[in-house]
Amino acid sequence: MEENVTATQEFAAEAVTEAVVPEKKKRKPINQQKLQDNIWGWVFCLPLIFGTVLFVYVALVMALLLSFTNYNIFSGGVWEFLGRMFSGDQSVFDMTMVSDRLQQGATYDPFYWYKYAFTEKVWNGPGDYCINNGIYVNAMGYTMFNTVFYLIGIPIGMVLSVFFAVCMSRDIKGGSVFRVLYYLPCVASTVAIIYTFKLMFGKTGVFNTLLGTDVPWIIDESYASWPAGNLFWSQGLLSKTMIVIMSVWKGLGGTIILYVAGLSGVNNATKEAAQIDGANGWTIFWKVTMPDLYPVIFYNVVTSVIGGMQIYAEPELFFTSSTQVNLYTSGYVSLIWFYGINDPRGAYASLGAAYGMILAVIIFVLTLFQFWLDSRKKD
Repeated sequence: MEENVTATQEFAAEAVTEAVVPEKKKRKPINQQKLQDNIWGWVFCLPLIFGTVLFVYVALVMALLLSFTNYNIFSGGVWEFLGRMFSGDQSVFDMTMVSDRLQQGATYDPFYWYKYAFTEKVWNGPGDYCINNGIYVNAMGYTMFNTVFYLIGIPIGMVLSVFFAVCMSRDIKGGSVFRVLYYLPCVASTVAIIYTFKLMFGKTGVFNTLLGTDVPWIIDESYASWPAGNLFWSQGLLSKTMIVIMSVWKGLGGTIILYVAGLSGVNNATKEAAQIDGANGWTIFWKVTMPDLYPVIFYNVVTSVIGGMQIYAEPELFFTSSTQVNLYTSGYVSLIWFYGINDPRGAYASLGAAYGMILAVIIFVLTLFQFWLDSRKKD
């Protein structure tokens, strides 16, 4: 009897021990093929990750730090200068060294360049690009207006892209050929396209020859001989329109391809049900096709606004300026290049960095606003 009780107690003790101490999980065998795929995946991703970290995030932090200093192209190495900044050297904030841009009361002010960007006045009179008949103007305001004007091409390009994509998505003969033809401008060099447009819209170009006119579509260094007047609101708008036309034409192919891909994912069953209920083609397009196409539209709008706010090459190559920022047509990014690298009075990379930080904040706010509108639509 005692032996049975003892055996029962031992069995109960073992059961309690097993319940308290869980059994160790067996290690799954390593899938050699999956491990090899993961390793090769990281190998191919590392160059992109390294480049993004170095040329985006590290560069962004460095530009932010330099925007609070008086750093220029003669200040030595960037890392050495930042080392002085972190070691407590107050001379990096001494704005009295900026003699040609010094504003009254400026001494050791880390936010000097940001105040300067909003209050700077550039003289535009005889010998310069005569904005408002020769007065002092704010360069940031005029270039930002030009940049926003170029964004007009986004809704124009979106409407045209959707129209052509709907036409190409239909079962028509030669549809693939049209897709290739519309995509060709995306493959062509931007420089080649710009100079082609300059030949077409020059004073003696194709359009003026066909129309028998002498319209100055493109503003150039001969502006001083033009009639007096506020050319920013006349000739300037005409010249910027050329950039809008060229940008829409060049970017049409890429957005068409995206919309064609989006249209292939539209629910055909819903369209057929709408047709059975008596809906016409226009109603089906707005009530069925457009809602399914919305993710592609949203992606195109967000990326187009981000890219449009950074426009630089097109106006700079289309309308050359040998001495300063062309306030008629230059985009905001040209201020970063001119004041940070090419200013004959003395290029201050810190000022160019400040202009870059202001643009980064503007793009960030615009992107957040678009996502906020998107969230409201979903709600």
